[in-house]
Amino acid sequence: MLVVLSQFYLDVTDVMLNDAPDSSFHPKNDRYDLLRLCIGDNTLYKLRNIHLFMVGCGAIGCEMLKNFALLGLATQGDGLITITDNDLIEKSNLNRQFLFRPQHIRHPKSTTAANSVLQINPALKIDAHQNKVCPQTEHTIYTDTFFENQHILINALDNVEARRYMDSRCVTNQRALLESGTMGTKGHVQVIVPHLTESYSNQNDPLDEEIPYCTLKSFPANIEHCIQWARDKFESSFSQKANLVNKFWSKNESTQSVAEKLMRHDQVEGAYIVSRVLRNAPQNWQKCVSIARCKFEKYFNHKAKQLLHSFPLDTKLANGELFWQSPKRPPQPLIFDSNNLVHMMFIQSTSRLYADLNGIPWKDEDLSTESLLRHLENIEVPEFKVSHKQIETDEAVKKVDANELHSTDEQHLATEYMTQITSNKTLTVIEFEKDDDTNSHIDFITTAANLRATMYNIENADRLKVKRIAGRIVPAIATTTATVSGLAAVELLKVINKHPLEKYRNCFLNLALPMMLLSEPGAAETLKINDELSLTVWDRWEIEGNKDFTLEMFLNHFKEKTGYNASMIVHGAKMIYVPILPGHKKRLTQSMIKLIKPLAQQTYVDLIVSLESEEDEDIPGPPLRYYFGL
Repeated sequence: MLVVLSQFYLDVTDVMLNDAPDSSFHPKNDRYDLLRLCIGDNTLYKLRNIHLFMVGCGAIGCEMLKNFALLGLATQGDGLITITDNDLIEKSNLNRQFLFRPQHIRHPKSTTAANSVLQINPALKIDAHQNKVCPQTEHTIYTDTFFENQHILINALDNVEARRYMDSRCVTNQRALLESGTMGTKGHVQVIVPHLTESYSNQNDPLDEEIPYCTLKSFPANIEHCIQWARDKFESSFSQKANLVNKFWSKNESTQSVAEKLMRHDQVEGAYIVSRVLRNAPQNWQKCVSIARCKFEKYFNHKAKQLLHSFPLDTKLANGELFWQSPKRPPQPLIFDSNNLVHMMFIQSTSRLYADLNGIPWKDEDLSTESLLRHLENIEVPEFKVSHKQIETDEAVKKVDANELHSTDEQHLATEYMTQITSNKTLTVIEFEKDDDTNSHIDFITTAANLRATMYNIENADRLKVKRIAGRIVPAIATTTATVSGLAAVELLKVINKHPLEKYRNCFLNLALPMMLLSEPGAAETLKINDELSLTVWDRWEIEGNKDFTLEMFLNHFKEKTGYNASMIVHGAKMIYVPILPGHKKRLTQSMIKLIKPLAQQTYVDLIVSLESEEDEDIPGPPLRYYFGL
């Protein structure tokens, strides 16, 4: 009998320090003796006194915390692990985020993970936050001082935008970052070390492909298009409009004051949408059912009739080809059938969501088929009327923002509607929740998507498939997550011992093949300014000012420090100084504090300064940190 045995071995002897004395590996009769035998007591000491910040406590975050506990991170001295995640535990997390149990559902991920990992190593010192790391917390919680107090930062994130933000903060504060991610059997680890390696943002991830707006709105070709359309309908109907209404009333006092502004022909942002939403808002359960029935007719009957009116089946393009040819499918209007389970489930879920949106109470018996049928008997469904609104067919056209008043007619309608509204009513924002099977969210999206698919003769999808696509559930495997976090832990050991560039390894793996590609990280790219000056993304210049420091003094100091004239000074999106712009020469005598207007307690800002070359060309300089000297 032939037995095929596939085994994969990976040695990580690079973590060893060649100059470590033999005494560093002697046991001390504690739980770390076996670890000490591998990495030495000096490395273990650094681990136990480390300051580490990890963002994200999902699948990778849980595995990372397990590794931290087993490695003894932050278990003595002033060592501290800080973690943050603003998400709550969902049922779908339990299969791979092993620090969580069924009783933890709807609890914060960060605090739950922190409590669970203490069972592995009670000596772990860990501080759990529930904040988002973003520009809004940059000056309050996760400041530059906070970043500078960390020895290393860990990304356990699931989106590119957050990764890039963390990367930019680490580059600004010159701190090491370990980046990792998984998708099914695929995974990666990237090690980012100040002044040695390139940053995360030096490499561009492929952008997510967007479905063209006209395809979603009028010409779906597959079930994925229908599901995305239904997901967008949910978001716009039950979340975005509610947010818009609530935000509108936070800025405007009353319906009367808004109506008065509109009568004076003042522009009031969002007035038309808000007035239309509130004018049509249901006041009772019967009205909710009525809206649901009318939505069915609008989405799945009138829409098809309008398309066929605008583009009859024999319509031809300018080149003589038929308009309705693959991938375009001609729609067929659906006739509402109370005996059709999908039709009734759409009515049920839509009615309930409109009731929840408007704070209208309902009982379980209201959702029964018998009760819904009684209400449906008394509903007058509007007949189809031809619209002369242009239907978009260009795939390059993006969806327009409908929040602004675009015509005089809308201004008049907003005024009329606002006078009919008796109170500045707020709505309940319904955030999409895929893991609660009792909230009708997935029911609405499933029925809406399948009804639209039926209208276009597209094969329907089952509830689980709709849930996976609408909820953007990425298949995750615990084995991949464990592998990636283990490889990241290996690089962590190298970072704290300040290994040279050639010792570090980025990893790209696919366990399905199996394939593991280890490569030396790309070196920090160097920009040569002249024979004596070269810069990398990690470089930063600094200038110490004072409260009387003028722009002219800043420019002179900059010239003395760098040998170059500044051709442009920018703070964020604000132009501080561009010599060729009118009026900017007058700024030379103004103080830097007056020009920049720092926040209270802010002691410095990071500026972007361009250099003026001998050829009169602008050369981008490194970030410049200017200290106000307050």
